[in-house]
Amino acid sequence: MHVGVWDHPDFLGRQCDVGDVAAVMEQAGLDGAVLLPTDRCDNAGLLAAMRATLDGGLGRALWFVPWARTPEAGGEGDLGWIAEHAADVAGIKVHPSLSRVRITDDAFRPALELAEERGWVVLVHCGRWQEIASYRFAVEAAGRHPRARFLLAHAGGDTPPLATAACELVAERGLDNVWFEMSGLREYWVIERNVARLGAGRYLMGSDYCLAHPLMYVGAVGGMALSDADRARILGGNARELFGASLGDG
Repeated sequence: MHVGVWDHPDFLGRQCDVGDVAAVMEQAGLDGAVLLPTDRCDNAGLLAAMRATLDGGLGRALWFVPWARTPEAGGEGDLGWIAEHAADVAGIKVHPSLSRVRITDDAFRPALELAEERGWVVLVHCGRWQEIASYRFAVEAAGRHPRARFLLAHAGGDTPPLATAACELVAERGLDNVWFEMSGLREYWVIERNVARLGAGRYLMGSDYCLAHPLMYVGAVGGMALSDADRARILGGNARELFGASLGDG
C-alpha cells in the first residue's frame, strides 16, 4: 500500500495517509500491510507516520519499504538515509519506469548490493514498458544477486501474457529468490495457473492501495480454485514469511 500524495498525472492527485490505511485494513479484514511511499518518495515522512500510528496502538502489523531511486532520478541521498534506518526497513522499492533505467543498470547496483547485505526484499515495479521495466530484467537481477529476495510487482507485468511469461522464466531458471505480488492483474485465473506451475508459496496478494482497493484482491483470491491452505498463504502467510518481523517487532 502507498501512503502520501501521487504526482503522476495518471493518478489525478490521489492521496491517503496512514489513518486511511488503517481504516481500509479494517474494512478488508487485513491484519497486516506493507507500506511504501508514493512517487514523492517521502520515506522519512512515512516512517514517522507509521511509528506514530503504532505508538497509538494500531493492533496490526506494518512493514516499512522505502523507495530507492537512482541518483539521476533524484535519489542522491536515498540509500544513505535507508542505511541509517536499516533497523526499521523490511525491503526497498525500485521503479525502473520512473527512474527510466533498467534494474540491471549500474545505477541500481548499490541498492541491490545493500539489499543483499541486509537480506531485504527488493520490490520491483514490472510493467508493460518492456524496454525498461520488463520482468526479464528483474529476473536477471535476481540471478546476479542471489542473497536478495526479489518481489516482482503486478505479477511480473499486469497482462496475462506478461504474467505467465514471468512465471515460466522463473521456473525455467530454477530461481528460489523470486516471488510475485498480484496487484494490477485483473485476470485471477492467471494466478491460479501460475500457482500450479510455481506453487502457492511464490504468490502474494497485493492491492496497490490507494490506487486500488484491497477488497478487489481479497475477493479475487477467494474466487480462485485453490486449497484453503494455498489461499491462506497468498492472503498473508507468504508476506509474513518473506518480510519477517514487522515494524517495532524486530
